[in-house]
Amino acid sequence: MARRDRLLKQMGITQWVVRNPAVLRGERGVRIPDSTKLIIITDDNLNLNNPLLKDIFLAMKIYPSDVVCINSTQLAMLPTPITINCWVLGSQSHLEGSKMTFISPALAELAASNSAKQALWKQIYQYDENFSTKAV
Repeated sequence: MARRDRLLKQMGITQWVVRNPAVLRGERGVRIPDSTKLIIITDDNLNLNNPLLKDIFLAMKIYPSDVVCINSTQLAMLPTPITINCWVLGSQSHLEGSKMTFISPALAELAASNSAKQALWKQIYQYDENFSTKAV
């Protein structure tokens, strides 16, 4: 322990530890392009050209270029309220302030489970009016 730290402790001054120094540098927000139609929240590395993902995007009438992937750490840096559709994919993240959120297990589990695919499809179908009707 440094001398300064001992002196502060003796004076009863609590030292705070910066957990996210990026906030102090002005890097608080995560930039989401205006063209984004879906935010995928996952801690896995996704290949947006995965055949299952491409089929899901086709059902949503969006392109992979309309999708932004973030992890659970970046989720806390999103500006609120979130006006873009979100998909929590296999993450235990709790999303607040989103107008619409899909929830599914991780991609590998989703690909292997027909019931998980059906549950996701029901969520997509329920909110299909939130996606554009452009031809894909």
